[in-house]
Amino acid sequence: MSAAGAVRDLGVLARLARDLGPFLRHPIGLTAARAQAARRLAGREAQFLAGARASIYGYPRSPYLRLLRAVGCEYGDLERLVAERGLDGALERLAADGVYVTFDEFKGRREAVRGSERFAFTEGDFDNPGVAAHFEVRSGGTRGPATAVKMHLGFVSELAVSTALAFAAHDLGAYDHVIWLNAGVTPTLIYARLGRPPLAWLYQVEPLPFVVRAGSRYLAALGRAAGRRLPVPAFHDLADPGGMAARLAALLRQGRRVCMTTYASSAVRVASAARERGIDLDGACVITLGEPFTPGKRATVEAAGARALVRYAFTEGGILGYACADPTDSDDLHLFADCYGFAQRRRAVGDGGPEVNALLVTSLLSSAPKVLLNVETGDYGHLSRRACGCALGAGGLDLHIARVRSFEKLSGEGMTFVQTDLLRVLEEVLPARFGGSASDYQLVEEERDGILGLALVISPRLGPVDEALAREVFLQELGRGGGLEGMGAQVWRRAETVTVRRRWPLVTKAGKILPFQIER
Repeated sequence: MSAAGAVRDLGVLARLARDLGPFLRHPIGLTAARAQAARRLAGREAQFLAGARASIYGYPRSPYLRLLRAVGCEYGDLERLVAERGLDGALERLAADGVYVTFDEFKGRREAVRGSERFAFTEGDFDNPGVAAHFEVRSGGTRGPATAVKMHLGFVSELAVSTALAFAAHDLGAYDHVIWLNAGVTPTLIYARLGRPPLAWLYQVEPLPFVVRAGSRYLAALGRAAGRRLPVPAFHDLADPGGMAARLAALLRQGRRVCMTTYASSAVRVASAARERGIDLDGACVITLGEPFTPGKRATVEAAGARALVRYAFTEGGILGYACADPTDSDDLHLFADCYGFAQRRRAVGDGGPEVNALLVTSLLSSAPKVLLNVETGDYGHLSRRACGCALGAGGLDLHIARVRSFEKLSGEGMTFVQTDLLRVLEEVLPARFGGSASDYQLVEEERDGILGLALVISPRLGPVDEALAREVFLQELGRGGGLEGMGAQVWRRAETVTVRRRWPLVTKAGKILPFQIER
């Protein structure tokens, strides 16, 4: 570690030691949360313009400044655009003019090409220059070095406000929480900010990275000094969903109302194991994240007696939405328009693939770790406005999204790998090892008993192939980067997310064989 890095880390630890006590001792109540959300919603256009003035036009290194000036949009032009069209209309117009950032551009994997101009960005270029970190989390699941995302306790408080509104809509305010995630720091602090620190934080795959173990113990020590208990992560194997079902049932027998936060596939595994063992999860709730929550998943969870809520988030942006309490779809979500601006851009997936309405997100919170202006999340879905009648809608959050699917990432068990990184494995590594060409290999999403799986399709024209070896080579290559990449591959291996299918790759209507079959 460099001297500058050591000083930076000491500054992070010192800020956390100074500020965590007040953060924990003064939890956010529902009345205060509703008032804060109302202020955010009423001031969203002013907040957007203030952020653009400070973090884009007032920050020469901003990647958005280059995109905006390429289309002749100075700050005064932006003000007029918002005044004429409103925030949402302004974002749609900017996207149409070329002021947007694709998922790969945001990650620094691909140059941004707008007309005759080209722009090269790095992920660090999008850091919020006004944020001094209290802790860092890692955006990951992709190959290459994991990226640190600077998190401020003020941002966690903003996320807690949104969470409080969602919990009130679903009557979860008095529930106890169990976290079954590899990355549990942020949800731990959100629930603690609401006065409900988790009973347990359990992680799924060994080993937990050293920095996470050390950081969680430091948090717990600071919590004790403030008179508040924060959990230290303990191991509960992904391969033991029955044990997790038994844990939840034991808490229910104690008269507790319990809510587990976990990946969608993990929730399905627990529910299935509960039914197999005759365990009743009536009274339990599951907050699912990380993967599409399909009708099949919901049916499995509810058949075990539990309720299910979907939370939509991404590391760099925060919590974008929570489940509607009066839904029209399995994953009908209220988007937190008080914290974010949303737009969509019609775009093709890959070379000749289907077109989707890519979701674009703009951050409105000054404490957000990244400055986001029309940034793709890698997802698409159906946006609509409607009066649903639930408490979130009554609070003015009438923008919904449903049927959320990814077009840039493949997800399973909460682990994601970016498709551009998988291309090398499909188009170079597997053909070199087992023969054939890129058109002989394909990844296809498939749902098996409510759990998202991935089929590694290998053309039968290659003749005999050791399927177990092909699967293992595929997973080894995904995990070659170590760190989060290695953990993601290990999770997929233990969960048997990837299976080999000997059949002809699927062909589009245009006659093309795409490396990834997008779930429509």
